[in-house]
Amino acid sequence: MDFTAVFYQIGILAVTICVGFIAAKTGYLDIKIKDALSKLIVKIVLPCLIISSITSKELEKGLIKDIFTVFLMSVFSIAVLYSLGVLSAKLLKVPKETVSVHKLLSCLGNITFVGYPVITAMYGEEGFFYAIIYWLVNDTFLWTAGLFALRKDEMHSIKDVFKNMLNPNTIALCISVFMLVFGIKLPSLMYDTVSGIGGLTVALSMIFIGMALAAVDIKNAMKKWWIFALAPTKMVVMPILFILLFKSLGIREILLGAVVLEAAMPAQTVLAILANESGADSEYAACGMFVTTLLSLVTLPFVCFMIRFLI
Repeated sequence: MDFTAVFYQIGILAVTICVGFIAAKTGYLDIKIKDALSKLIVKIVLPCLIISSITSKELEKGLIKDIFTVFLMSVFSIAVLYSLGVLSAKLLKVPKETVSVHKLLSCLGNITFVGYPVITAMYGEEGFFYAIIYWLVNDTFLWTAGLFALRKDEMHSIKDVFKNMLNPNTIALCISVFMLVFGIKLPSLMYDTVSGIGGLTVALSMIFIGMALAAVDIKNAMKKWWIFALAPTKMVVMPILFILLFKSLGIREILLGAVVLEAAMPAQTVLAILANESGADSEYAACGMFVTTLLSLVTLPFVCFMIRFLI
């Protein structure tokens, strides 16, 4: 992995974020477009990217082993990051009403809008394929334990949990896995169309992040100081420890890189929406997204460098 190329790719993402931020701040684009853009990405563009990426693979013994390895690495990483949130909440004396959001900020990364573009830029479609596995673990945790943590004073049924988990991305994943297992391929016209739509992910996601940042109250973001203590640990210290651990276990670079980079992602955007709907500290969730996303422009290139340096 050429670090100069990595930094260049992150630079492209940063500039694209600025385009969305400036367009929203100046009123060139109505901030309301942000919600429509989010739906376009999540409901159409990403499912196409998932389908084109997975169905382009051939199911082999080595691939099955890699999938299982990445799955275990993902579960381990998210569990450790959640434990970090629990520990830091106690050490930093985070207010009771903010603790649940703080814990989730520590372990749930922005896989959809930042993770996929970065992984694709670094490792191509093969890296994106492994990133999907991390996303599956990440979102399963969000819609189960995460949702219960935010709404612990309310009663929920298993049916509600499955309803939240049933979305275009999980449907696309199920369809793609079915096609992969049975060796079904899309006709060339369909595949090229789906692949082309999926290719819009990077640019549209970065523009969305820029517009989302433009909607955050920066003054309030600066007051929520706990995130400034959590962010460096989550986005730099823990990824480096993961690199050392996974390297000692003999994990090959593309698997290690995909998981470590996903673990180093900024806070998940949808967490602010869920916190607001659940009556949790949505302001802290929004501030966490703002601060960690800005920091990621520096921390992600550094983590990429450390992957190359330590491996």
